[in-house]
Amino acid sequence: MAITDRAKTILDNIKNMPLNKKLALGGVGVIVLAIILTLVLWLPKQDYQILYSNLSAEDAGNVINKLKEKKIPYQVKDTAIYVPSDKVHELRLELASQGIPSGGGVGFEIFDKTSIGLTEFSQRVNYIRALQGELQRTIKQLQEVDQVRVHIAIPEKTIFTEKEDHPTASVVLKLKPGRNLTKEQVSSVVHFVSSSVEGLSPQYVTVIDQYGNLLSAPKDPTQLVEATQIEYRRNIEKTYEKNIQSMLENIVGKGKAIVRVSADIDFSKVERLEEKYDPDTIAIRSEQRTQEKTMVPQPGGIPGVLSNQPGQQQPTTVQNVQSQRQQESINYEVSKTISKILQSTGQIKKISVAVLIDGIYREEKGKKVYTPRSEDEIKKYQELVQASIGYNQERGDYVIVESIPFEVVQEEKAGIDYMSIIKTILKYIIPLIIIVLLIIFVVKPIIELLKKPAEGKIAKKEIVISDETGSSLFKERDIREEIRQMAKNNPKQVIAILREWIAE
Repeated sequence: MAITDRAKTILDNIKNMPLNKKLALGGVGVIVLAIILTLVLWLPKQDYQILYSNLSAEDAGNVINKLKEKKIPYQVKDTAIYVPSDKVHELRLELASQGIPSGGGVGFEIFDKTSIGLTEFSQRVNYIRALQGELQRTIKQLQEVDQVRVHIAIPEKTIFTEKEDHPTASVVLKLKPGRNLTKEQVSSVVHFVSSSVEGLSPQYVTVIDQYGNLLSAPKDPTQLVEATQIEYRRNIEKTYEKNIQSMLENIVGKGKAIVRVSADIDFSKVERLEEKYDPDTIAIRSEQRTQEKTMVPQPGGIPGVLSNQPGQQQPTTVQNVQSQRQQESINYEVSKTISKILQSTGQIKKISVAVLIDGIYREEKGKKVYTPRSEDEIKKYQELVQASIGYNQERGDYVIVESIPFEVVQEEKAGIDYMSIIKTILKYIIPLIIIVLLIIFVVKPIIELLKKPAEGKIAKKEIVISDETGSSLFKERDIREEIRQMAKNNPKQVIAILREWIAE
């Protein structure tokens, strides 16, 4: 009852207000209403989080139908489905128990409902579809894989041809941003698919990524050799980059150096046969000596005067004479060396290194000032890099070291984080501050203004009005009647009182 009387009194007071006060009160009401609406729009609404994203059209439709059945609010933005944050994990578990999402393909649940009248061809197609779907679901469990498609071709067996066709499979992987599969992971995918399909050999499984890059080993031996050579070169480059960067970061600081290495590798296989002669070194190849002695008879006369007279028959005698013959043959050979040289592959023909080093920052008047590295420092770093790669000027090695500022990127990243934190804080603090200010400076004064006339309206109050001499003229209970009498009897006193009230 008291509340009703107070409300009636407030309404009466509003009606008796002058026009200017009514307009002011109405303006204040409009301002309060506008502030309330602003706060309603500003205050955070129900928080929504991603339930699933990048679903196929079939899976997205199934998820939305389940949400509608359960009368759970949801939002669809781009390729993602949002639900209230407090229901995300519960919904994922519940939908997973029902096989939703299925991963963009149907699995062996296709055979849960048997259909009468299916042909052998239809059964075969359903089997291949189910097998592809199951493989897709399993491969998608890899952390690096976002989406996957598997295509299997199983040739029909026939007795009318001697040619035996092999099953083949193709796997298309859409990797998550910034993720790559290692060689071992690709090999695991290949063997997993080949092991899941009867008669499928790993060499007939092809794996590519969303950019069309071949991830599995090629079947062509030439391509296989090229892929191995490329991987060998990349490993050498990465090894040099890692060693140089770790060395420089220990000097200039973590994250203050960027290193890139390009290596030119010689993969040619050279077999060389060399034959060398040394004229200064002579060796006896063979030596042969022959010695021969013989006795040869020689006719002769008698020595003296008689045998020399004319007409005298000369008697003859035979004498044995010894004959000797000696023969020697020596063959010499010049020194010769024969070498068969097989040059190994994978030798570095040329190596180029580019190094970027951050400069030095100092505070000046509250601002960061960048100073590049001195020429002596750059020269020292360059010599260190050359020593680490085994620099060889004759083969054309090239090393360049430059100093550039890195801090710009770091400041932008830090600024984004700070702005996000400040925005989050203001999002909750500003509405609270506005509400407090609204109560203190708007709501409370209005309530006081509306209550003041009602409290000041006293029907009966004991007052004493004195005349100019200070003597009491009357003492009454009814203030209205007193005011009438006073206005009649003492108009000057009434005027003085009114002026005093107006002044107050």
